Amino acid sequence: MTPDPASLRDAWLAEIADRGWRRATGDGAAERAGIEPGELTRRLGDRLDAVAAFQAHVAESALAGARGTEGSVRDRLFDGLMQGFDALQDRRAAALAIWASRDPAVLMLIGGNGAFHVRRLAQAAGIDVGGVRGRLRLAVLAGLCVQAFRAWAKDESPDMAATMAELDRLLERAETAERNGPSPDLLGLPGLTSLLNRLPLPRLRGSGDQALPPSPGPPAE
Repeated sequence: MTPDPASLRDAWLAEIADRGWRRATGDGAAERAGIEPGELTRRLGDRLDAVAAFQAHVAESALAGARGTEGSVRDRLFDGLMQGFDALQDRRAAALAIWASRDPAVLMLIGGNGAFHVRRLAQAAGIDVGGVRGRLRLAVLAGLCVQAFRAWAKDESPDMAATMAELDRLLERAETAERNGPSPDLLGLPGLTSLLNRLPLPRLRGSGDQALPPSPGPPAE
């Protein structure tokens, strides 16, 4: 039976996990999938295509978590992001090998696709992303995701306790900034203070039980 796209993606990830990013080959991934290298390339692509497919899989897991949770924006973001980390955890060795590669092509790929995925997650959690304020919220959420990922990368516990604690802390800081106005150390993002100083915005405000401003809820799809 011909492997499905998810199996081909996982074959690449297994190759990357075992051999490292730079030594992983299409021949090795094809052998793991039980198909010819040309067939792997035709049906999925190279290792960068596998990374894009993996990123999309993690993002879809996060979306499902956010959409499947009732409660505040903060609750939906927390559950969504943790479900995304569950998907990463399933392929932890490959994810860490990709991250450790520091390959500019990987960073450009993940960064380029990341804006799209962050926006979808924000909307699924019920965040208003319109206008200048919305762009600022998306920038903060993107920075939050990066910092939470770094915590996950260092967290070797099977239950991801440290990741959950750091994510909760980051969401608390975002919630406080949304309620009281951005502070110079908002999420510890370099350069964010100068960005805030240039924006013609009043202090951002939100309700007391939400990390970011409320909207009517996740958009219907």
